[in-house]
Amino acid sequence: MDYVPKYFKSYELVPREVYNDFDRRNKLNQIWWLFDPRILKIADRLRERYGKMIANTWWWGGEHHYRGFRPPGCRIGAKWSQHRFGRAVDLVPVDKTVQEIRSDIKDGEDFGWITCIEENVSWLHVDCRNYQGLLLVYP
Repeated sequence: MDYVPKYFKSYELVPREVYNDFDRRNKLNQIWWLFDPRILKIADRLRERYGKMIANTWWWGGEHHYRGFRPPGCRIGAKWSQHRFGRAVDLVPVDKTVQEIRSDIKDGEDFGWITCIEENVSWLHVDCRNYQGLLLVYP
């Protein structure tokens, strides 16, 4: 295993059905295999720099299940979304605005391997798809 996030628990980045699929003894290790280590490092760097970031909320009774990894058969998002490959996260910052963070990313702030962000949404979508530069997507 290459990377385990310092600031995110697995239930924040996988939906309940994926979390429950993993044996409790191995959950903290094998579940991270679903992710590209770059996106986990990006998420940690964003949280380090900007403070608390909310992803999935199902653990606490909330409605969000698919802001990190999206399993096969998930009806949320695009068919070939980077979430399905463990290369994307949708985060909601608590201490800063989404636009402030997007501006820093577009201005060249180094968070590692961010190659795409979504514009015109109320959350921060970042991913590390196979792309040279920074792709701005308008869903």
